[in-house]
Amino acid sequence: MTDHLSDVAATALSLLQSAHNGDAAAADQLGDLMPSLTAAAESGDTGAQNVLGGILLEHIGDPSGAAFWFGKAAVAGSPAGKRSLGHLLADGLGVTQDLAEAERLFQEAADDGDAHARFNLARLWWGKRDPQTVAELLRSAAEGGVEEAYGPLGDLLTAMGESVEALTCYFAAIHAGDADVLHDAITLARSLTDEDIRHAGELAGCPGEAEAMVKTVRKYR
Repeated sequence: MTDHLSDVAATALSLLQSAHNGDAAAADQLGDLMPSLTAAAESGDTGAQNVLGGILLEHIGDPSGAAFWFGKAAVAGSPAGKRSLGHLLADGLGVTQDLAEAERLFQEAADDGDAHARFNLARLWWGKRDPQTVAELLRSAAEGGVEEAYGPLGDLLTAMGESVEALTCYFAAIHAGDADVLHDAITLARSLTDEDIRHAGELAGCPGEAEAMVKTVRKYR
């Protein structure tokens, strides 16, 4: 099953994103839309249930209410609902923490193709499962658009001795705005040849960043 957003759910999601960016008018419009969104959720619209859960969790600060609607969507087979409820269960937000149930939900959503669920499952399995299995989940998550997967994947691949691919991931993370990986990227690049660094940059689609890295690490050689 794939998640589909009805018009009211799509509008509410757009307003939620704008409200998070400080748009007061969007926040007001979102409040006005809540009765229609709630009615859609109550009618069984899983997209509306997930968006309503997101509003309750992120905008209103009601994780228990969010768990109710994510649970409705999860029971109906929504991958996003399963993943979102799993997140609450894993962290004990609005519900009693239940890592086993969170793992089950993440696994089901991941099997349904949800990239964020694969990222969450990788985080849950970090240090507990075979590193290659975790790496595959992170790769799949990154390929599915979860940019925050690049940094952890780079760390894991570095530990596994896959240096060029690890640097490729760090370049991708930096390009996506994750400055926290810069130190680890430089440390790793110092152990590689200029050709390896450039190759990693090409794989990441970041030749400019790679050339800058070559110049940086030459100072330490």
